Amino acid sequence: MAFKRDHLEIVLGLGVLALGLGLLVFTFTHAMAIAADPGDFFVSQFPDNPNPRGPSASFTWDTTDLTATVQDTSRQGDATIATWEWNFGDGTRVTGSNPSPHTYANASVYQVSVIVRDGNGLESRAVAQVQTVPTQTRSGDSVGDPTAGLGNALDLSGILRPVAVTFLTFGMYMVMAVAGGAVTKAGWNMIKPKPETVRVRLKPSQLTHAIEEDSRSLMAYPPPPMP
Repeated sequence: MAFKRDHLEIVLGLGVLALGLGLLVFTFTHAMAIAADPGDFFVSQFPDNPNPRGPSASFTWDTTDLTATVQDTSRQGDATIATWEWNFGDGTRVTGSNPSPHTYANASVYQVSVIVRDGNGLESRAVAQVQTVPTQTRSGDSVGDPTAGLGNALDLSGILRPVAVTFLTFGMYMVMAVAGGAVTKAGWNMIKPKPETVRVRLKPSQLTHAIEEDSRSLMAYPPPPMP
């Protein structure tokens, strides 16, 4: 069977085919590279820590006679601690990281607490049972509030980022693969063998003549015998 070829069409088809194949190879190699090392752009699309870590309040205390001194030992989280609110347990409230010594009116055990807040608005609380004994000294450390941190959301940044990057890379690969496949198919359709098309035009008289000849050839044969 003979085939009809147009040189310009073949050259163009080869170019489109090469473009499609190149697009597929480029997509595959870069998708693998992105999956292995997302790079700064992809990493920047997902925050390092969507749930900031808050501060951790703590302090030490010392008493001499009826005077108590507190020393802040709080640790900051992802943001710097901005405020300190002290409660000395006898109705006295002060602010500041290390307030001045406080003198109690009576010897007793007082619950001293501090609430620290950072630049992200997160807070933490620590408490201590401070003892004041006439002519004696006492010291101790605070304990963290057992209810602190219960309202904080679970930090899933270490899990969500690789999952998100994987899905984003897979989506890009699929889109580019479909585009590359469409270009490759278009190029192949342009260069694949095409059967030659033969067009025949018949005049009505020629068509009538051909039908009459076919009829006469059929009438030349005798009818089949009857059973």
